[in-house]
Amino acid sequence: MNKFRIGGVTVAAVALIAVAGSPASAGTSVTSYGESTKASCSHGSKGTFDDYGEHFYVTDTCADSMSAVLKVDVAPYQSGGGYDFTIWNPNGSGDTKDVNKSYAEGTGVCIQAGVGEYSSGEWGLWGYWTCGVA
Repeated sequence: MNKFRIGGVTVAAVALIAVAGSPASAGTSVTSYGESTKASCSHGSKGTFDDYGEHFYVTDTCADSMSAVLKVDVAPYQSGGGYDFTIWNPNGSGDTKDVNKSYAEGTGVCIQAGVGEYSSGEWGLWGYWTCGVA
C-alpha cells in the first residue's frame, strides 16, 4: 500500500471516530399556527418551539388588533386541557418575542398558538397542539 492510500484510510478513520464521539441531537422543533380574525390573513399567530437551546418564539402574523399568544405544556403533561404557562406577544404585527428556557434532553414540549386581547386576557382562535422534544 502506498503512503497516500494509508494516509487516506487514517483520515477517514479519524473522521468516523470524531462523528461517533459527538453528541446526538435527539430534539424535535415544532410550530403551531393560531387562526385569524381577518379573512385576508391565513394565520393570526405563529408559535415555535426550537429544540436547539429550548427557545419559544411567538410571532404576531396579522395586523388584526389582536396579540399573539402561545400555550406551553411541558412533560409531565397537564390533564384536562391544562398547560404549564403562556407567552404573550402584544407588540404588534410582524413582531416576534423570544423566550429562552432550559429543559433536560428528551423532555416533551407541546405548544398551541392563538390570538387574544392582551389587556383583558381574553383569547381564542387556537390552532392545533403540536409536540416536540427538547
